[in-house]
Order: sequence, then structure tokens, then C-alpha cells
Amino acid sequence: VGCSSSETFSTIKPLLQRMGKGAIPCGEAGSGSAVKLCNNAALAAQMVGICEAMNLGDALGVDPTVLANAMNVSTAKCWSCEVNNPHPTAAKELGSGASANGYEGGFGTALMLKDLNLAVAAGEEEGLALPVAGLARDLYRMADLHGHGRKDFGVILEFLKGFK
Repeated sequence: VGCSSSETFSTIKPLLQRMGKGAIPCGEAGSGSAVKLCNNAALAAQMVGICEAMNLGDALGVDPTVLANAMNVSTAKCWSCEVNNPHPTAAKELGSGASANGYEGGFGTALMLKDLNLAVAAGEEEGLALPVAGLARDLYRMADLHGHGRKDFGVILEFLKGFK
């Protein structure tokens, strides 16, 4: 959260912790929003990578649960694979992930698209190239345009397969 006063942060921290797992002081007002955009740009890219890997695994005949378990103890280990795996079979076996429920619940594709639009625009304003965030934004935009905006952002797996 953006808060320049450590005294104020200490006062509001218990309230913030009721809304989420942690409360991290990020600096001046507005810096919390900047941190959120950076985090979600990385998360979107991470999810797209996991979706591509799980899709490739399916095409190569690899059991999705075996692939997810291998990735979760290897260099591909990340939140998108371990906690919110986009493959329905793997998510059911892992015991978590909106894909296990038809991509219902979770963080919506339209919300991820909103954050990616903001992140890419912020990068442009700062004169930065964000090619991976831009590609992720384009994928999420297409998924949203095809009616998947309310589905969890892991629905990109199904979208890449040619969503039915």
C-alpha cells in the first residue's frame, strides 16, 4: 500500500491484513498501485507460459498432473502452476485452481486485461518496452472479446486450444 507515514501504516495495517495475506508499505501514495501493476504484468506472463507448457504437454501425451507435479519441483515452479493451475485435470489433483470449476471464480480475464492495459500504458509513458506484457495483453483482449472476460484468467489455456 502507498503510505509515506510509518505511523499511519501501523495504524491501518490490521485493517489491511483482514483484506489480504500481507500488507507491505510501498512508499508514497500511488506506489501501491504501481506495485500491483508490476505484479500483475509478471503474473499474466507467468500464466501464459504455464498455459503454453500445459497445452504442449497435452499435445505430447504427458499426463497433466505429472507435468504439473514435475514443474512444481523444478525451475517452472510458480503460483500459476502450483496454486492456480490452468489445467482442469491438474487443478483437481492439486486441490486448487479455478480451472477445476470451469474457470469460475478466481481473478477474471477482464480484470487482468484492465491491469495489463494500465501497465503497458504506464510503460509507454515512461518510454519502456514491455513486449511480453503487450503480448499477454493481446491474448487476454482476444479471450475477453470471445466472451471469456468473467472467467478466471487461466482460461487462456482453453483459449489457446481453440475454446469450444
